Amino acid sequence: MSENLSEHSFIFRKTALIGTGLIGGSIGIALRERRLVEEIAGYDRDPETCARAVKRGAIDKAAASPAEAVRGAELVILAVPVLSTLELLREILPALDQGALVTDVGSTKAWIMEAVEAILPEGVTFIGGHPMAGSEESGIGGSDSALLENAIYVLTPGPHASGEATGKLSNLVEGTGAQPLILDPLAHDRIVASVSHLPHLAAAALVRSVAGTDNLELVRTLAAGGFRDSTRIALGSPDVWRDICISNRWALLAALKRYRESLNLLEKYLSVPDPDAVEEFLRQARDYRSTIPHRGRGILPEVYDVIVLVRDTPGVIGQLTTLLGEAGINIDAIEILHVRELAGGSVRLGFRSKENQQKAADLLNKKGYRIHTTG
Repeated sequence: MSENLSEHSFIFRKTALIGTGLIGGSIGIALRERRLVEEIAGYDRDPETCARAVKRGAIDKAAASPAEAVRGAELVILAVPVLSTLELLREILPALDQGALVTDVGSTKAWIMEAVEAILPEGVTFIGGHPMAGSEESGIGGSDSALLENAIYVLTPGPHASGEATGKLSNLVEGTGAQPLILDPLAHDRIVASVSHLPHLAAAALVRSVAGTDNLELVRTLAAGGFRDSTRIALGSPDVWRDICISNRWALLAALKRYRESLNLLEKYLSVPDPDAVEEFLRQARDYRSTIPHRGRGILPEVYDVIVLVRDTPGVIGQLTTLLGEAGINIDAIEILHVRELAGGSVRLGFRSKENQQKAADLLNKKGYRIHTTG
């Protein structure tokens, strides 16, 4: 740490991080890199994971127990699977200082907020949290502070949380590069059931349906970019997603019902068959999907895209970023959209301003790249 720590204005002094996996580790790294807190004590049920968290810079020191980690902490972050959060909170309550602020990172909020209110003692504040970020990787090895950059980070203050405490945690979230968004817990759960939890189950169901077909080796060979892209999220941690599904089951059941109705409708059109109805079904889906920006509406700025068609050659992405970087054009988002076997694919470059989008498009055109722009 810097020599002038006493002169630095930390948002929190001692912080406890319980759970040093992918999300917990990423938060810890971001807090330390940006010097938002003075000290982080960490605990993980796997001592080896906790030791790796120290080496990765996610925590300053490993504690022998959750209670030891939270003693004297102004902020406590519970980064464990959803159904483990309440049990862990009960364990640490006797060790919490008066005035401590506790938050979690679970993907469902209504269940935990209701349960916490029944056991939380006076003088301790709980504000639910959900960083809407993730990766197909898992564990501390996949943690990275960049995971939080520009991610929406939902906060759900309880009825007894003060505006000061909520504002302080919002400032911390914003300091990590994420975008805080205050939501009602029930509203949060209904929305994420449709746009986050249902897609994961749909991807898992799609993989299972393919895995049960004949000629599995041929399927693996022919599986194209569309299949890989649409099922990538099925690589997520099963134990984490088990807890998410169970804790948000009512909202998820409603979302599954709506999804099943869409599938039934499509099955009906194919059975007739009705080409016009199939086309209209697909058109309506395409038109609505096109209204969803790559960045969130309102809280995150719109991103203007340049789609670049590239050949599948080593270093092609590095060539693009170097070319634009040397021209002083900042890339705010980058994504590999798909890869066409043996030919190449498309790379999406996102820019915060129309001006930078146009500069990039002009430069890439001049250099002979095939592109098109959106936004």
